[in-house]
Amino acid sequence: MERAAKPFSDKFIDVKTRQINGLSLSKVAYAPNLRQPRHCHKLASFSFVMSGNFLESYHQKSFLRQSSSIIFHPPEKSHAVNFETDVQILNVQFDGARLASVREHSNVLDEGANLRTETINYLGRRICQEFQKPDAFSSLAIEGLILEILAEASRRQTAPGEKTFPRWLEQTREYLHANFAGTFFVEDVARIAGVHPVHLSRVFRRKFGCTIGEYVRRLRVEFADRQIVATETPLSEIALAAGFADQSHLNKTFKSAFGRTPAEHRKIARRS
Repeated sequence: MERAAKPFSDKFIDVKTRQINGLSLSKVAYAPNLRQPRHCHKLASFSFVMSGNFLESYHQKSFLRQSSSIIFHPPEKSHAVNFETDVQILNVQFDGARLASVREHSNVLDEGANLRTETINYLGRRICQEFQKPDAFSSLAIEGLILEILAEASRRQTAPGEKTFPRWLEQTREYLHANFAGTFFVEDVARIAGVHPVHLSRVFRRKFGCTIGEYVRRLRVEFADRQIVATETPLSEIALAAGFADQSHLNKTFKSAFGRTPAEHRKIARRS
């Protein structure tokens, strides 16, 4: 079920919603400079930031929320929000029964947390892709991906502001984002970071939940995804620009990630 929401104040907000077995999903686009005064939500929820940045305030403290991060909101916890840029968010709310079932295994929905890992980014964007699908299997896929996010967040549960990355690991991440389409080895990245390759691999996997190779593969797929949806560039050119050997390599990797070929993905995006 999808519907457009009315404008919020004098700033337009576009909302699309779906209901799935005790889960309420809403995909929301916020205009820049929109401010939401302090408020609270009755239901426990998490928000995946698809794009943009915003400030979220609890009591006297404010936290920057960035694209590709996920924020957990316990029920009845008040906060205020200042959207600094155009922001798109996927919100997932849990009704009483679903919250009770989660509480049997984890308290992640009862404690505020902000996580930003490549695994979270990958799972969040998979949900966004499935959200757009009209077929009979998307609800099942979305429910499974939400459970994966809860499991990932439970393993990495941390309060906002804790567990910052060492500078060399942040430099590693920046290098991968700037050079994902190129050819390099773990030894090359370790040399730039100034640490031993074994130490780099171990810490990287612990922090990001994947190997460096998996991280780079996801960056390439995400780049290809954006190009496929937003441009008319031939798929063969997108494949090379993303760092794939050829279009066949892109097709295989993309289908493994999204369950459909790039051509099918572009066709669905044009219909949405």
